[in-house]
Amino acid sequence: MGLIVVMKIKNSRLNFLKFILLSLFLISCSPEPEPINYGQDVCDLCKMSITDNKFAAELVTTKGKVYKFDSIECLLQFKNFELDENEKIHSEWVNNFSKPGELIALSKAYFLLNENFRSPMGLNVLSFSTQDEMRKIKNEHGGKELTYNEVMKLALEE
Repeated sequence: MGLIVVMKIKNSRLNFLKFILLSLFLISCSPEPEPINYGQDVCDLCKMSITDNKFAAELVTTKGKVYKFDSIECLLQFKNFELDENEKIHSEWVNNFSKPGELIALSKAYFLLNENFRSPMGLNVLSFSTQDEMRKIKNEHGGKELTYNEVMKLALEE
């Protein structure tokens, strides 16, 4: 009977270790955005070189494929018109205008339409990680606050 108890304890420890290792593996394999190589990477929609670190964007599929864009409108147009229907979106990212080169989740971004800041494709929508960042630029330079749906509508009208 003592041997059976020892074996059960060893098995439960082994199962726990397997669970931890599997969890770590799954977490490490989670699709993530990639750094954009400005001046080298090319937009997956318009094929222009991605050079402006204030306006770039990325779309990541559940299988880990990363699509890179020179602007939010290219990402949104690609997502709606070019993305293969079998590809599932894991996440979407846009550059933080206040911290050039920093990618932020599109779903959490705040948007400002401002003609004083020219984006690569001319939609001139700036993305921010916080409402305070966005309002600071708005107070200094003007512009119109937009919702995600308003940005989508503008991008798809282009």
